[in-house]
Amino acid sequence: MHKTSRLISRTALCGTLQRIALVASFVINMPAHPAEAEPTRDTTFAQAQIQFFDAVERGRVREVEVFLAQGFGVNDVQGYGFNLGDSPLMKAAQQGNAQMVKFLLRRHADVNYRNANDGETALFRAAKFAGAGGASDTHTIDHRQTLALLLKAGANPDTPDRNGGLPLFFARTTWVIQALLAAGADPNAVTTNPPLIEHAHDPARVRLLLAAGARPDVRDAQGVSALAAAAGKGSLESVRQLLAVMSSDAVRGTDADGHNALDAAARGGDARIVRLLLAQGLPATENALRSAAAQGHLQAASLLHRGMGQPHWPSLEANASVESRVYFLILQQKPQEALAAYRAFEAVACGRMTPLASAVDAGNAEAVRALLALGVDVNYQTPAPLRSELVPRPHTSSGLPRLVHLLPPPCDEASSALRSGLAAVPQATPPVGALPHATGSVLPSAGFWMGSALMRAVERDNLEIARLLVAAGADPALRSNYPPHASAQTWLRAHPPSHGASLVAWKKLMKPNRA
Repeated sequence: MHKTSRLISRTALCGTLQRIALVASFVINMPAHPAEAEPTRDTTFAQAQIQFFDAVERGRVREVEVFLAQGFGVNDVQGYGFNLGDSPLMKAAQQGNAQMVKFLLRRHADVNYRNANDGETALFRAAKFAGAGGASDTHTIDHRQTLALLLKAGANPDTPDRNGGLPLFFARTTWVIQALLAAGADPNAVTTNPPLIEHAHDPARVRLLLAAGARPDVRDAQGVSALAAAAGKGSLESVRQLLAVMSSDAVRGTDADGHNALDAAARGGDARIVRLLLAQGLPATENALRSAAAQGHLQAASLLHRGMGQPHWPSLEANASVESRVYFLILQQKPQEALAAYRAFEAVACGRMTPLASAVDAGNAEAVRALLALGVDVNYQTPAPLRSELVPRPHTSSGLPRLVHLLPPPCDEASSALRSGLAAVPQATPPVGALPHATGSVLPSAGFWMGSALMRAVERDNLEIARLLVAAGADPALRSNYPPHASAQTWLRAHPPSHGASLVAWKKLMKPNRA
């Protein structure tokens, strides 16, 4: 009897203690005041959105998972900043973050959501930015897997952006085009930017698109054909592929301005393409000839001249550029007159590019050879200023004096024109080093040619042309007349090419003690 009573009392006591423990636990975890309870996250508030989308962009899957648990949606749209209207999936796809893309798709992200502002989708972004390079210290970049995940999830490869552009058009690499075509992308989808025209410069892409059924006679909104695009970009193999499947009428077709593929080839300057299109019966015109000659495409110009069947070269227009004048004289085999015209321009160039500088800038080795054969000054650069002066303070946005270079005659007239409207410079100008002055505002203004041809060849990383110039006597140690007074050698040291073999060749060419 006593044992039973003690057992009942012990059981009751245990129950009481459990209830007390539960109440204590509730009291301990309860906020001191109802106002201190965790509020529901406002997913439309910009500051909250910044944190959420920042976690997506940085590839922090666990943080994104926490945000989703707090009320954010996997299909929430960014309501702030430059990428207004983006979804989390679009951001992850643009960055090639396959891990985040997989996570969002598993959470039922809308794979075909379109940004209301630009009309782009996650697949559009993936195709557009695949192959763009970049690096991340927060996630692995894998554009291939990203694209595969989106296509497997049912992304439509033919959804255009707001301007009618297609993922096929914006694809940067051949493998992206291949993946889109394999997923059913239509190479003939109605658009103002046909993919075959955009990729006409790349024979491998042309081959893929034609094999997928792309119409070879397609034209853009201005009437430009894929053949003209390939010819203008100097892609001989693409031109051959297109000619093999195009009708003769399509080959001879013109754009809205009446220009045909031969006109485009003249601008592109590849003599092999010019010869091929002439053989197709396209008519050589005086405009095409002038275009080729003005840019120093001398072989192409000679072919066009023969194609016209006229014994004499056309006369120069009154407003013809110095390049046209010099190149026409070279084509007419008048080297002395060509050199005289070149030197006459050089004497009054006053910072404008000489024909040699323009040829180097365009990467036209053919024109560089022809000009060097004339005996032009390979080390020419704009004359150094006679002096530097400080323009008074009111004429600079920073409130600091502006440093002005005054050029020697006859360039001083050009300098005066640039300074017209400014107050007179004080007679006793303090030394430049004695006063602070506005930086980055040196006159003459933008477009002023301040280096040598070799300096520009190094800047353009054109080793072939640099070799031609050095062989003709270009000085790698020659410094520019204008700040920062760099030479070809110093530029190379500051901006070495990324390829090791090329860097070795450059260093060998730029040795200070070259014979």
